[in-house]
Amino acid sequence: MMTDSDWRPLAGKLTETIAQEVRLDPEWRRAFEQTPRHLFVPGVPIAEAYEDESIVIQTVNKGDFDWPTSSSTKPSLMAYMLMLLDLDDEQTVLEVGTGSGYNAALLCHRLDTASVTSFELDSCRVASIDLDQQLIETAEARLLMVGRRPDLAAGDGREIAFPDKTFDRIIATAGARRIPQAWGQQLNTDGILVTDFGGDAFPRIVKLAKQPNGTLQGQIKSRPGWFMPLRPSVSHPREDPDHDPQPLHDLNPYETTRSPVPPGLTEDAEGLAFAINFFLEPEMLTDQFPDGSTGTFISFRDGSWIETTNDMTKYGGSSPQIEELEQLTAVWQELGEPEPEDLRLTVAPDGSHTLTVYGFDRTWELR
Repeated sequence: MMTDSDWRPLAGKLTETIAQEVRLDPEWRRAFEQTPRHLFVPGVPIAEAYEDESIVIQTVNKGDFDWPTSSSTKPSLMAYMLMLLDLDDEQTVLEVGTGSGYNAALLCHRLDTASVTSFELDSCRVASIDLDQQLIETAEARLLMVGRRPDLAAGDGREIAFPDKTFDRIIATAGARRIPQAWGQQLNTDGILVTDFGGDAFPRIVKLAKQPNGTLQGQIKSRPGWFMPLRPSVSHPREDPDHDPQPLHDLNPYETTRSPVPPGLTEDAEGLAFAINFFLEPEMLTDQFPDGSTGTFISFRDGSWIETTNDMTKYGGSSPQIEELEQLTAVWQELGEPEPEDLRLTVAPDGSHTLTVYGFDRTWELR
């Protein structure tokens, strides 16, 4: 039987697994090798704690279903996002989504922040916020166990987290449908923001840098995050607790021989899928119909839906946005079907979002 003393070889093996997927610099390699993940996920068998998998640590029951609301993220995904931060030793970092505290511990290790034996609390370079006070208290206790003491706060991560501070880097381990204005306000000029962006249906990791004029600009990455959404309520798993998705409308569907999107959308046209997710804000976007057959299926929160195969498009409900879908698809095809990494995002200080196709004189502003 494994004991807690066996964790170092397991952490080393996990680090090697991560390094096969993410090019780790020496500092991040040491952070993963020397941070005991199992202490942040108690109750999980120690061998499982060092697998490259996400581990759910909290759920909320709604509608007779246990919705996951917090997890210890897949370590290779965290490593990918941490490397995108381009951290220097003297920089400060805000983490949105403390969760288990493991990622905060990695950040503290990387930046050699205040330990439990230090009284220089002002020198702490890592701050972290989570919606759930209980998660903050639990994470704080676990961080103290490994000699780390970042600044922690309970609150809505979409708002100003630490009013008296700004940061050189922000990393959000929760899904952001839109970039909150508070993040831009708390980021120093030339600072970097890394988050999972775009909403529920087809999010992607984005890296944005703050310009001198206050705008955030950067590239959409091809890698998805699929993080749990930023949300205002501890007791509800959704981003909008007051608006639950409606049942799909199945009466009087319309049919057309026009097929506006490829049936293999999510595999063969990821750039278009991201654009559909960004502009139309669907509830679901998949390459499989509800009956299990293959094709593009798009549903919306009001119960409207669109199904597309090679030969036929069907749609139903009060506002399926079929015309918007056709227009967007036509433009995407004219541009040579750009992929996610061909896309650039600009977020203005007033909160407006603009998507640009790199190399083309074409931009879209979010309605």
